[in-house]
Amino acid sequence: MNIADLKIAVAQMHPVPGAVRTNLERMLGFMQGARDNGAHLVVFPELSTSGYVLGDQFFENDAFIEEIARANEEIVNASNGLIVIWGSIVADRTKIGEDGRLRKYNAACIAQNGRRVSNGRFDGWIPKTNLPKYRIFDDARYFYPADKLAAEWGVGLGQILSPFTVSVGGEKVKLGLTVCEDLWEDEYATKPSRIYAKHGADLIINVSASPWTAGKWRARDRMLTNRVKDASIPILYVNAVGLENNTKNLIWFDGSSALVGRDGAFHWRAPQHTEGLFLVKEGEGVSTPMPSELEEIHAVIPRALRSFKKPSGRVVIGLSGGIDSAVSAALAADAFGPDNVLTVNMPTKFNSRTTQELAATCARNLNLEYRAAPIQGVVDSIVDAVMKAGFPRPEGLAYENLQARTRGADILALVAQMEHGVFLNNGNKTELALNYLTLYGDGAGWVSMLGDVWKGQVYGLARLINERAGWSRIPEGIIDIVPSAELSAEQNVDEGKGDPIFYPYHDELLAAFIERRWDAETVLGHARTGTLDEALGCAGGTVRKYFPTRAGFVQNLEWCWTRFNTEWKRGQLPPVLICSRHAFGFDRRAPIADGYFTRQYAALKASYLQTPDARP
Repeated sequence: MNIADLKIAVAQMHPVPGAVRTNLERMLGFMQGARDNGAHLVVFPELSTSGYVLGDQFFENDAFIEEIARANEEIVNASNGLIVIWGSIVADRTKIGEDGRLRKYNAACIAQNGRRVSNGRFDGWIPKTNLPKYRIFDDARYFYPADKLAAEWGVGLGQILSPFTVSVGGEKVKLGLTVCEDLWEDEYATKPSRIYAKHGADLIINVSASPWTAGKWRARDRMLTNRVKDASIPILYVNAVGLENNTKNLIWFDGSSALVGRDGAFHWRAPQHTEGLFLVKEGEGVSTPMPSELEEIHAVIPRALRSFKKPSGRVVIGLSGGIDSAVSAALAADAFGPDNVLTVNMPTKFNSRTTQELAATCARNLNLEYRAAPIQGVVDSIVDAVMKAGFPRPEGLAYENLQARTRGADILALVAQMEHGVFLNNGNKTELALNYLTLYGDGAGWVSMLGDVWKGQVYGLARLINERAGWSRIPEGIIDIVPSAELSAEQNVDEGKGDPIFYPYHDELLAAFIERRWDAETVLGHARTGTLDEALGCAGGTVRKYFPTRAGFVQNLEWCWTRFNTEWKRGQLPPVLICSRHAFGFDRRAPIADGYFTRQYAALKASYLQTPDARP
């Protein structure tokens, strides 16, 4: 049968984590919608009955697994007049997994006309082969892979990964079923797409729960195109949409389901970030330009906020007059509407009139309620209490942290008076990477939506917000003013003083630490050869601009590397929305340990500092 004649419906759905009955009811509704639209086939994402990011609480609960088995049976029974393919858990109660518990498979399931479809080895299902165990993925912790099952049966993987043959209008169609990572096979020894090619499959269907990150669509498109070239078989990719979490990270799934033809071109694409039942129509969605990374982040944050928000109550934002809180406020207003957002400015004697007025202007521009709640008196009373208890007067960093923690306590007291109220953490990724935050102060909050967004990207979001509005929703003064915590006289914005962070340089340096696994030795090696600007992707002359001397450069590098490796603060942060390839939280796992300087670093440093040219 010509695949172009196969009427396909894609249920690009948001599986509610742990809500099996809710997911089942919605799946049955999508199935009826597919029938009503004359579809031959409807396809759901990976683990559509349960959700993907569930952890021990659900995956190790046998009663929950039994509930999924009942849901699978109901889907089979409801498949009259339709081919249904869905991702789910299949358990084998006669075997145990490598964790010593009930053996479970992350499976692609298939039924037609009220019966399970068999491929000769599996009756209505086939296990996932490539189980990821990096980043947030824990498949290998809970599920048993197809290749080990084949070895257990004493056969090759190719003997169990055979297509499922279905009948459509009297014609036979051979469907190769894969689950998400099975097609990301470049990093694995097992190659399911090539196995299906040898079996003569007519179409490979991939049920997926592939998390979104900004710009990931490029890698995904490239992967799908390469798999079609490898197998010479068209591929239907069906992805989940919506928000899940693992307590420390919020994970967004973007949909973007697609059909890639035998020619390697995209023949159909579902809308990004949109749940619904979509009919696969030749040419639909393929000419829509894909967004830039900033546009993607701007689109996802309000959606993720709405999905994670409690059913009622207001969102409170500490509006300082700086760029981070202004962008947070704008995105929260877009997510919930201005009436559901409250902004509070909490100045001390170090907060300038300039930033206080900018905060008030920003709130007016965004149509948000604004309140000023000065905290200097509270700070002074705490200082008095400390001294009366016989302790020294808090000075320096201790006094700065006291102000930040007072703000945290103040905003919590305000939120506590609102039923179901919450407050946002406004910190950006650059600050988190340097631990430039105060625990229980600006490090607190209900959720961190900018915690995986670099400072430079925050500025980009502000400009994008204004550009789309056609006017300065975020005041230009906030974009132009020097970034500052305003916690001491040394951070006076009216005198051009601010944070000890040079964002055009430090954003790139810290990204190299996180995403490219650089360390201080790697950085110094590039500095020594004069290639650091280029290697980091900075504009030429950036390093010399900020560090006139080699000694100053090395001192800052060691400061950055040491602070970057201070993990104990970040372990106590609110959950961070993943926007990049490596976010803080469970996406990046690290111990509480000191940063390590290698012996080679010490040798490079000595040589570097002794070079006659004292400039970096």
